[in-house]
Formats: sequence, structure tokens, C-alpha cells
Amino acid sequence: MVMVWRFGAVSVDAVMAVIRDPATFADWMVAVPSPLKAGPSWPETGCVVQRDTGREMRGRHMQNRGLIVAIVDRWRPDRELTVRLRSGLGGWVQIAVRVQPRPGGSLIEVSAEPITAAARLRYAGTGRNAAEQRCALVAERLITLATPEPVDDF
Repeated sequence: MVMVWRFGAVSVDAVMAVIRDPATFADWMVAVPSPLKAGPSWPETGCVVQRDTGREMRGRHMQNRGLIVAIVDRWRPDRELTVRLRSGLGGWVQIAVRVQPRPGGSLIEVSAEPITAAARLRYAGTGRNAAEQRCALVAERLITLATPEPVDDF
């Protein structure tokens, strides 16, 4: 398992608002293809994120297993999102994002744990450092997206 923490001068509500917005998933989650389409219940437990092929899916073909990129395992609206993410080279990794209030901002904890054997192989040796960098990048992107744009005073 890999775990990193980042502090940002943003509120927990601002970070959770970014996570709640399905349009920003590809912006803060590292190593996912674009464009993506989240299910209508995003980010509720069981919701699926899949590649957007541009074709309208209907009926029993609403989900194509080959297009699934992520599945929400746990959603706690006030502090946590856990997703199963399909690894680019095969296998599944569980990514957990936890947000905690701190004086002057919030602490974002991102952890990654390989679920399948193919993913475990990528986390061995030097792959562990790359996994830590990806987790840190997730937290940093969340902080950037949650930081309000400066307003010019005229």
C-alpha cells in the first residue's frame, strides 16, 4: 500500500465539491483516459465511470465492461471517496481519498492499494515510487481545483 498526505489552504467542502462534480474526475484522478462519462448517481457507492465513446448506450448495453475505468466502492459525502481503478497496464487498484479539516485548510490523504496480481507487480520495486508520485499528484490536483480563482478588484 502507498499513502501520501498533502495540506491545502482550502476547505473540506471545497475539496468534496470538486470530487462530487463528475466532469472533474479526469482532471484530478491521475492516469485515466479521457473523455469519461460517470453514471447518473456519481459518486454514490456502486457508480461506474467508463470511457465515453460518443455513442448513446441503451437498454441492457448501458454498461460495457471493457469500457469501465472506475467503480465507486465507498462514498462518505463529508470526508471520503474510495474507487476501484483499472490500471493502465492491467489489473485493479483501490484508490482512497480522505479529507480532514485542519486549521487554515484541510489535509488530503490519498492511498493506493493493488487489488489484483497484475497491479501488485507494478507496485513492487521502483514502481512503488511512481505510485507515490501519482498519489501525491491526485492530492495536489484536488487542491488546485478546489482553490478559488482570485478576483480582480477594479
